Amino acid sequence: MSNECTTHDCQNQTHLYLCDQCIRDLQAWLDKVPVLIAALGVTIAKLDMVRPAGGGWNAGGKPGSAAPINLDALQLQENLKTVSRRAQDYAHDVRLAGIAWLIADWVTKAELLVSGPEEPPVNHAANRERIKGIAPPMPTRQLVPWLRQNAQIVLTGKDIRNWAHRGKLKAVSRLPTPTYHPHEVLDIWYETRRAESRP
Repeated sequence: MSNECTTHDCQNQTHLYLCDQCIRDLQAWLDKVPVLIAALGVTIAKLDMVRPAGGGWNAGGKPGSAAPINLDALQLQENLKTVSRRAQDYAHDVRLAGIAWLIADWVTKAELLVSGPEEPPVNHAANRERIKGIAPPMPTRQLVPWLRQNAQIVLTGKDIRNWAHRGKLKAVSRLPTPTYHPHEVLDIWYETRRAESRP
């Protein structure tokens, strides 16, 4: 018996809990995991190697305190160590859509920690105008990686769905899956970041 894929914006038919396309999308996230586990180890080690002035000894001639480790990097590394390397291993799990979202979230956050802050600063106003002229409406699964590559912003499908649910963002079309204008998503992302930075 065929059912709809359990991914929020996907209505493809499947005999599993995710359709073939969503399983391929999950596998693409999983393929990044081994490299990120190693890279997070480097990120943790770099911070852990920092020592107080004086070679690790304080003014009283006693050993100084150890430098803090990056707990976010350590937690993400531990999280990523728990995931399977094969999307098919999750195919019969009723929680698969939630698991897939969680893995994508972990990978995205890990990539941010590994890559560090954006350099140089991104001109979001220029990006918006450029995107407005070239990008058609897209479903969430295409929009998230497209904006990351072309507008240099990182967001999740959940961010987009939340904005739509709260009425901040309107879908261009709803069938077969909701699609959104990339420049409108970029506007909302920018406004959200600006609001969060206010005291």
